[in-house]
Amino acid sequence: MASAPWAEIREKFQAALALSRVELHKNPEKEPYRSKYGARALLEEVKALLGPAPDDEEEPAEDARGAGDPALGPAEAREAEGPGAQRALWLAVIEFHLGVNHIDTEELSAGEEHLVKCLRLLRPFRLSQGCVSLYIQAQNNLGILWSEREEIETAQAYLESSEALYDQYMKEIGSPPLDPAEHFLPEEEKLNEQERSKRFEKVYTHNLYYLAQVYQHMEMFEKAAHYCHSTLKRQLEHNAYHPMEWAINAATLSQFYINKLCFMEARHCLSAANVIFGQIGKIPATEDRQHRRAG
Repeated sequence: MASAPWAEIREKFQAALALSRVELHKNPEKEPYRSKYGARALLEEVKALLGPAPDDEEEPAEDARGAGDPALGPAEAREAEGPGAQRALWLAVIEFHLGVNHIDTEELSAGEEHLVKCLRLLRPFRLSQGCVSLYIQAQNNLGILWSEREEIETAQAYLESSEALYDQYMKEIGSPPLDPAEHFLPEEEKLNEQERSKRFEKVYTHNLYYLAQVYQHMEMFEKAAHYCHSTLKRQLEHNAYHPMEWAINAATLSQFYINKLCFMEARHCLSAANVIFGQIGKIPATEDRQHRRAG
């Protein structure tokens, strides 16, 4: 346990999350990132209260490009037990949120640094129930970051590593993992298994969506279409989609099938797009739009 009162740490973390969710247009026009900077300050305070990571000074610098390399091989289901491991997990949560915060304020190099540190802290425990969702979300965000830099192969490595970890976790463990926000919640406020499963599946759907974009960019059109189809299907199954965006993506996928002379599949996509397009204005958008950052 950290030396600072746990209630203080929890309160600052929740306040940081609340500030992070403030929409940019609600900030002063000349200070669009005011709420993000406020959240960052609180996260840094929590990090200081938690103290240094175990072996922080001895850990060598890591090449970010290798962090998402599937050559890491399968993970072992090692839980983050003991004071040092638990502190590493708490710090990894903070590093993740700091990484997303810096990326949201267009400070990409700093964001990358925090996300890579998150992965390093979690690596020994990445298949455990407490860490797998956070690890995948950190890799997804790094995949997006490298994709935006047009370093597509690096993005591909991170995203494919996330997919492999999800598959391994579901095959070997399967129980809904903890959501990263739960690590700073009191026991009585933690999520039930149904909500945990919903959030984890959403993280995986994001992963598939980003992979579809990467394969499209790499002109691997068959694979891109497969991942696009899987994403659209999962969004409907989990009722997590934005009608306009879903309809456009389904209509775009239909063009791929038309070019492949797969007319039944194309017709199905267009029919589905028409049905979902009809929901616009009649029902509220469900969940967040897929192109937003993971996490």
